[in-house]
Amino acid sequence: MLKKFMKKYGWLYLPGIIFVALNSRVATLAPAALGDAIGLLEEGAPRDAVYRAALVIIAVAVGVFATRFVWRMFIILNARRMETFMREELFTKLQSLSPSFFAKRRSGDLLAYAINDVNAVRMTFGPALAQGLNGILSGALSIYAMIAETDLRMSLLALAPVPVAVASILIVGKAVRSRSRKVQEMFAGVSGFVNESIMGLRVVKAFAREDEWQKEFDRASDDLRAANVSLVDASSLLQPVTTLMFGLSYAIALVVGGHMVLEGTLSLASLVTFLGYLLLIQQPVVALGRIVNMVQRGLASYRRLDEILKEPGIPAFEQTDYGREIKGEIEARNLTFTYPGAEEPALRGVSFKLKAGGTLGIAGETGAGKTTLASLLVKFYECPRGQLFIDGVDIRDIPAKAVREATGFVPQDGFLFSSSIEENIRFYCVGKTHEDVLRAAELAAVRENIEELPDGFGTEVGERGTHLSGGQRQRVGLARALLRKPRMIILDDTLSAVDNITERKIVANLEGELKDRTAVIISHRLSALEHADLILYMKDGEVTEQGTHDELLALGGDYATAWREQMEGSRDED
Repeated sequence: MLKKFMKKYGWLYLPGIIFVALNSRVATLAPAALGDAIGLLEEGAPRDAVYRAALVIIAVAVGVFATRFVWRMFIILNARRMETFMREELFTKLQSLSPSFFAKRRSGDLLAYAINDVNAVRMTFGPALAQGLNGILSGALSIYAMIAETDLRMSLLALAPVPVAVASILIVGKAVRSRSRKVQEMFAGVSGFVNESIMGLRVVKAFAREDEWQKEFDRASDDLRAANVSLVDASSLLQPVTTLMFGLSYAIALVVGGHMVLEGTLSLASLVTFLGYLLLIQQPVVALGRIVNMVQRGLASYRRLDEILKEPGIPAFEQTDYGREIKGEIEARNLTFTYPGAEEPALRGVSFKLKAGGTLGIAGETGAGKTTLASLLVKFYECPRGQLFIDGVDIRDIPAKAVREATGFVPQDGFLFSSSIEENIRFYCVGKTHEDVLRAAELAAVRENIEELPDGFGTEVGERGTHLSGGQRQRVGLARALLRKPRMIILDDTLSAVDNITERKIVANLEGELKDRTAVIISHRLSALEHADLILYMKDGEVTEQGTHDELLALGGDYATAWREQMEGSRDED
């Protein structure tokens, strides 16, 4: 990422660095200008000469201002450009990663990457770079001038405490780095906690857990505060150490220099000039702690960002064009799959075959592997070669782009974006007309509900669709998939939050709409699978029973038992 940015925008740092050097050189003229003015006063020079000396001091100040303004325009603005570039690169990278990556990462960590870490890198390649370079040049030029224009012995004695100050800053800097890393990690934890709390606010309120949840947040917040206080404790040592060391330097300069002035071996103007150079050296050393802190934070943050950027993304093959039309025949041959990092397989020996245009129903207990099978069908995870086929072709030889473009997938959570209902339904197909949206909503049996809302299809759904009920969110998600008119449609327990009457209406609508289209319907309500061409009943990652509805009832196994229980419960409700 850094190489990519520097190749494109790195040249903008060059004029900035040149003006940093000019700024340092102009700044070192100030002590000499002030010394000359003091010398004129000491000699009793005419008023015009003093005025000219004052104009020189003003000109130096203007030069310092102008050159500083220019280098800030180049370096600081370029660092802001880097911040935007990195954030865009990070977002692009996150979109290119597979779902398995997000399964092992907390959202709070990813938010911290995009906010804290990107900002820390910007500070390193902006203020830290400019201040560090300016400090090095100003210090070097000042030391050279001190030695050249005054006394070598006096310069060495006055500068003796400076290496102690620098060493102290570097030692404290190590503590700052480790504590800074801890603050970053704890910030990510608090961000994740807040994000989960907002997303799960309804659950927290439903179980009246507000007080306990507040205590959990207070503990996390107190831990973050303690970590920040610890960081401040370490950072607060930096300025007192430098102040003490330079206090010694000034004292040495005054004692040695004052003695030389009294002896007549050094003029008062030269002593003032010397003290001016010492002040120029003090400023970068005082800033050294802050610069080291920024650089260490930036490097630690860049390593964190680099870890994300080095994560293997979706292979280029998965984003290529297939060149063939997917018809929708699905076949599994002894399909066995284990999630990355897991010890036990989520699927074991699953085998079935569904003709193109057919309907596959999947039922079973919670955790039986139903959603895992759906995830493999849309290539969210890579299954072993030779075990899952579409149209007789190994799914690993079909680009994920082609599979997903041919598939309408409605996941369990029915995720909606923070926009209008119509925009959510149009998510797959932006160019569809309003009439197409109405038709899709009608098929999903949600049109009437939407039209009853004050703003109809223009109603904002809120974050994650919180303004709608669970059943409405699911049906809006179903309408979104139906609008696309895909060759294959996968419904992962899409009807779990609707009542029996609405379910029957949707199933009846789908029977006509899905004609000649392959459908995979996962449902714990067996009535939604009654007319499927093939039904799989799963338990512990295995298919224990398969066949048509009538065949499974005749078998008298788990499916038949579940069917009877659901029918009895339905009659009781009626």
